Amino acid sequence: MRIVFIGAGEIGVPTLQALLRSSEHQLTGVVTQPDKPVGRAQRIEPTPIKRALAGSKVPILQPARIKDRQAIEDIRALQPGGIVVMAYGQILPREVLEIPRVACLNLHASLLPRWRGAAPIQAAIAAGDPQTGITVMYMAESLDTGDILLQREIDILPTDTGGALHDRLAQIAPKALLDALQMLAKGNAPRIPQDNALA
Repeated sequence: MRIVFIGAGEIGVPTLQALLRSSEHQLTGVVTQPDKPVGRAQRIEPTPIKRALAGSKVPILQPARIKDRQAIEDIRALQPGGIVVMAYGQILPREVLEIPRVACLNLHASLLPRWRGAAPIQAAIAAGDPQTGITVMYMAESLDTGDILLQREIDILPTDTGGALHDRLAQIAPKALLDALQMLAKGNAPRIPQDNALA
């Protein structure tokens, strides 16, 4: 499948690398946030996703706002069968969600519908949850509300910090995505609606 990856955060790097290495899928483009000033020195830095693409020939788009007409047209021109989103930081407009031929998928670092939103890893630890995981869901216009395709669980260890759990979730995300893409290719991918009462 032709895939466009949309993401910015460090947690998405292993998944991006898995797509780069995949023989079944072609990474036709990546959308990430613009380079921005970081730290006390305010040095202009690329996102972890852009850094991970150093030396590759994959086209990189860095629109300030993904809702902008030019950004939407640039993504459409990449003709993706699938769009994969992980830790991007902007809500995708309907026009982007409708571009891919097969599906627009989001990888979220919690067992949805629990802990929708921007800090699911920290929320799971703070609540004393025994488990968390990666949810692969079909994207909807509102935040983290789409139907679930699959989930992969891991235990939260007593010693886990936000950083340690982040890194372990980043490592299970690639297989979760590749399994989901395989199910879509075979035509046996489920769509399980989320129970909003559990969010």
